[in-house]
Amino acid sequence: MKAVTLLLAVVAFGVQAHHDEHESHGHGAHEHGHGHLNLVLDGNQLMIELQAPAADLVGFEHAAKTDAEKAQYAKAMAQLKQPDALFRLDPAAGCTLTQQEINAAKEEHDHYHEHDKADADHDEHHHEDGHADMGAMYTYTCATPAKLTGLEATLFGVYPTLEKLSVQGILPAGQTAAELTPSANKLSW
Repeated sequence: MKAVTLLLAVVAFGVQAHHDEHESHGHGAHEHGHGHLNLVLDGNQLMIELQAPAADLVGFEHAAKTDAEKAQYAKAMAQLKQPDALFRLDPAAGCTLTQQEINAAKEEHDHYHEHDKADADHDEHHHEDGHADMGAMYTYTCATPAKLTGLEATLFGVYPTLEKLSVQGILPAGQTAAELTPSANKLSW
């Protein structure tokens, strides 16, 4: 059941991202300073997917060449592996991180995305113009999911060039969508 729910969520998000591309400025989901957060709360599992331009998460979008760039890239990867610094969940819900998967910009050629989940359709946006997105998927298991009534996006402090986070979620009460910013970084449901 959980896999089906997540798959439906990813498909819904993919449709939304594709829809945005045709109505906005032709850059697709890729806009510097603008990240995307997808979340699914299913039973006691909370899945959070973060996607943002590599320019905001790393500081540049090309493959790391110099030692300084490689160090910066490694630091960015380490930050993505510390979701406690990126999101704050209500401690009363008792959520513990049970799985994480980092989707990094590729270092070798121009192929930026892994194909192990349903984001193959996003690739077309990132090849021609050299834009790269990075992201991560976090899965939490919550002891008391009913006490999970929102989240705080603390990642704006970690990534100062990130100005906006478009949130889409599938929750027991239905779908939610919001825009989070550094001054309005709390999502409630």
